[in-house]
Amino acid sequence: MILSLALPAVLLIAAAILVPRGLEPLVPESPGGLVALAGLSALLLWAVSGLGFALLYHLRGATFALLTGDNAAPAFRHFAALGLKAALIWAPVLVLAVSTAPGRWKTATW
Repeated sequence: MILSLALPAVLLIAAAILVPRGLEPLVPESPGGLVALAGLSALLLWAVSGLGFALLYHLRGATFALLTGDNAAPAFRHFAALGLKAALIWAPVLVLAVSTAPGRWKTATW
């Protein structure tokens, strides 16, 4: 039971730290770049969370044949909603990770 709750939460928290750190070199060192970093990171974490839930469903025995054809749109909406609900875990960590980005800027100062 601990692994079924704690492991996904720890993975989401780790992703919320690593994703913005990985995207930092791609955005300009400016307030606008900071907003872009937050937005891009949030979108990527939403997608990663949804895909993570799809993987967990697959590991529990759900077949991906259920996710194709006529069932593709409802399945996509379901996993997108789960990814968005997971924002309760990753969003606060993402805010903290993005807010520390100016401390690592090399050319601009905050």
